[in-house]
Amino acid sequence: MTQNNHNDNSYDIIVIGAGISGLLSALALSKEGKKVLILEKDSSVGGVCRSYEVDGYRVDTGPHAITRLESGPLRELMDKYFDVVPQFVPFGKYYVRAGNRLEPFPWSLKDWLTFDIIPKKDRLLLMKSLFDMFYMLSMGKDLSTVSIADVLPSEISSTTRRFWDYLSYFMLGTSMKSAPVSRFIDNKCHKQDDKLSSIPYAGKIYNLLISEGATDQKYPKGGIQSITNCILSSFPKNRVEIKTNEQVTGLQTSDTNAIKGVSTEENNYNCDTAVYSGFASDLPNLISGLPEDYTRNLMRIKKVNSLTIWLGLTKQFFSNHGSEMWIDSDPYTWAVPTSNYDPGLAPAGKQLVGFATVLPEKYNPAEARKKALDVIIQTSPEIESHIDMVHYQELIPEKAAWSLDSSFGDVKTPIKNLYTVGTDAEKRSMGITRAAYSVLRCLRIMRSEKVL
Repeated sequence: MTQNNHNDNSYDIIVIGAGISGLLSALALSKEGKKVLILEKDSSVGGVCRSYEVDGYRVDTGPHAITRLESGPLRELMDKYFDVVPQFVPFGKYYVRAGNRLEPFPWSLKDWLTFDIIPKKDRLLLMKSLFDMFYMLSMGKDLSTVSIADVLPSEISSTTRRFWDYLSYFMLGTSMKSAPVSRFIDNKCHKQDDKLSSIPYAGKIYNLLISEGATDQKYPKGGIQSITNCILSSFPKNRVEIKTNEQVTGLQTSDTNAIKGVSTEENNYNCDTAVYSGFASDLPNLISGLPEDYTRNLMRIKKVNSLTIWLGLTKQFFSNHGSEMWIDSDPYTWAVPTSNYDPGLAPAGKQLVGFATVLPEKYNPAEARKKALDVIIQTSPEIESHIDMVHYQELIPEKAAWSLDSSFGDVKTPIKNLYTVGTDAEKRSMGITRAAYSVLRCLRIMRSEKVL
């Protein structure tokens, strides 16, 4: 794919990677008046923000819920830079499934006290743990160094432990033994300084206690591809060029340690600034002279592996407007009936459902697929005789797991005018929302450094 060809190989900014964070960066920078080149190694753009046809069904690259949409980072970018804005529908409730029981997720303190999937004794014990966290905060404890497992009472049931382990895997990509408490009290406010507050979590627990649930979570009509389509439609004329099937092989720097160009297998391109949206852990393979401590930190980033099984069903098995969290399944499963949000994603009278699981760092693909499909059928045996389509996706939905024993990259790099964006450059939130946070932060830093 190529848009708006230029006659030379010089650009103001080169964006490496055409996933959602790269596309959002290119859109914002081109709207700020920059001449932008996007280089993408694959034949298509969008990364995991992409949809495609399978036997009459339109599947996304993994199930998605767009969080913090009312006033979060993606909304800020859409309001400022999009000419065409996707149409969104409410994502609905999250339901927790344990055995034959299905209950809405307990977003508020009031809901938690009546959440019968977890025994009443456990709920009271967990409330005590919440007050223990208040005490740790008052004593200056850094909750980013404390795991969920550390604060859970030893007396709680296996169901309660699986509930918190499930949340840890699907919010952070790691078990509750490695999941920091700070992630669960992540601040919703995105317009904040990059420097840490002197009281880093005051007010965040307040947000947790008064939460009204997933009211600001939505799903795009037409599938996740509609977000990518709106970005592409919003590129200003003659400002953006996209080159697919072009693998970046190196980044060049000047004598003053500033970025000056990008090399691919086919060409060399000159630029004043580069935005890298690939895996931050791959940067040392593309550029020489990075500080050792910076490289070591990048090598500690752990990717999140996932498997999604898309099933086309001849019967409407999922009637609720929302998704299901299967905390008893092995592997844990998140079921999202996307055709409930947009019936056009499935043939008339049929239902499209994505079943997402988190995979270990090393796994056997065939065994993982069989195990995940078996779990679906064991949980709902009647589904097996109504399967019309099966499609498997092995994905990396988050480029960095948020765990105690791993690391994150950063938007700012040791190379002048080289920035990184994506879900391994920013900790806040998850998925597309986390990617959007990284892009906003990149824009703020560029302004402070007079690039914009």
